[in-house]
Amino acid sequence: MAIVVRKSQIDAIMAERSRGGAAASPPHAQEREAADPAMRARFAKIAINRPTKRGEIFRLEDVGSRYEVLEVLGEGGTGRVVRAFDNILEMEVAIKILSPRLVLDPAALSALKAEVRVNLALVHRHILRIYNLERSGRSYMIIMELLKGQTLSKLLAGAPAGLDWDFGVQLIQVAADAIGHAHRHGVLHLDLTPANIFITDDGIVKIIDFGIARVMQAGAAAASRSEYVYGTPAYMSPEQARGDALDARSDIYSLGVVAAQLLTGRVVGGAATVEQVAQFPHPPVMGLDAPVAAVIEKATAFRPDDRYGSILDFSAALASAVMPQAPAGRQPGAAGGWQP
Repeated sequence: MAIVVRKSQIDAIMAERSRGGAAASPPHAQEREAADPAMRARFAKIAINRPTKRGEIFRLEDVGSRYEVLEVLGEGGTGRVVRAFDNILEMEVAIKILSPRLVLDPAALSALKAEVRVNLALVHRHILRIYNLERSGRSYMIIMELLKGQTLSKLLAGAPAGLDWDFGVQLIQVAADAIGHAHRHGVLHLDLTPANIFITDDGIVKIIDFGIARVMQAGAAAASRSEYVYGTPAYMSPEQARGDALDARSDIYSLGVVAAQLLTGRVVGGAATVEQVAQFPHPPVMGLDAPVAAVIEKATAFRPDDRYGSILDFSAALASAVMPQAPAGRQPGAAGGWQP
């Protein structure tokens, strides 16, 4: 689940640790709390701020007369997603009814409009297609293509040991091609997780929620007049967790974490908090042959300069390391495969 955390809280913790002297080698996730009870107590006091509360009222009538709501598909930090029928075009669409908190401030609304404009220009087979941004009453809505299938997170839930290696690497290659296309247009994803990778019933991989992380961050900052960090801690790069300036290497880190999960069934770093991600390298990647582990380690290096130069470089290196060593007899999940 994506969260929002005040950057000032992270900075204060890191400054406190710096005054006490840095350890020669950062502890792994299991050792961190036991090694520093004072820091553990400090972490426990940090409030995780979510821009919306589950169950917050999103009035379905706010979609206006053009759309007929057929089904609520989900609800999360950014708003509620519904399946609807477009009475003008006579087709089904997906509508994300955005949380009012995202657009309370002109700066947040400006960020939302900018992200939608960029997304409209991201025409790629493996990126969710955005049709328009509309307003009805108090609500802003993103009109999108309707996808039928399942997220990668649901697929992984049925594969605790990971997916077939060939299947997993091809999925990463398709995702990297889509994300690389966005990077060439100056767009970062910033919340690249299995929940934001969708596999349709036709076997087509789609990357969803491009740019929403930036809008969420702008909205949270506007609401509180302070700086926030937004993302999903387990997949967040250290520089994103610190609130530093970001570039494509942050998405490379996140896709590296996703790739490791596809191959092993485990998340790199386990259940690390955003504060731990900001301060420490993740524990060594386990359960992979040395050449494959080396690729994952490079993609998820603590320092951005130590990572691959592009997301396509990472996916090519992963394919080269994995394909000759793909274990036989392991079957992909129900999605089976996809169309490139």
